[in-house]
Amino acid sequence: MIQKPQFEVQCQPTSHPFSTGGMFCLSILCLLGAILQSGCVSSERLKAEKVRALNFQRLLAQEEKRSNTLDAQLAQKDKKITELNTQLKETKAKIGTLESQNRTLTAELNALRKENHPPQERKSAPDSPDLLQDPDTTTDSPPSEPSLSDPFMSDEELLKILE
Repeated sequence: MIQKPQFEVQCQPTSHPFSTGGMFCLSILCLLGAILQSGCVSSERLKAEKVRALNFQRLLAQEEKRSNTLDAQLAQKDKKITELNTQLKETKAKIGTLESQNRTLTAELNALRKENHPPQERKSAPDSPDLLQDPDTTTDSPPSEPSLSDPFMSDEELLKILE
């Protein structure tokens, strides 16, 4: 008879589920699961973030529009200020011109008054010491109001005095 070859089966030790290789695979699987879970966002949260972003965009657009309106108003105010400053300079120039004209006319008026009303010479009084020291008789001041006998007064001025 033919003999069949007999194979010897050697028993190898079975791998233990908590061996170093198995532990390594298990730890990698846990890490991958944690990474995948942390990277995922729920659809509800995603929608909420989209709505929030849209609200921010809307608010930003409103604020940009408001900013543009305020910039336009500021430009108008600056233009008006420039115009008013120009008017102020013109008015100051006119005031300066009028003041110089006023000074000139005042000087002419004073000169005419001096021509028309020459100062009266002091009348020589008797040599009494009381009259020489009296301040009322020694001052040459014009009267505070024009007299009715003033020939240079107009009829209107006379009527005003009489009223």
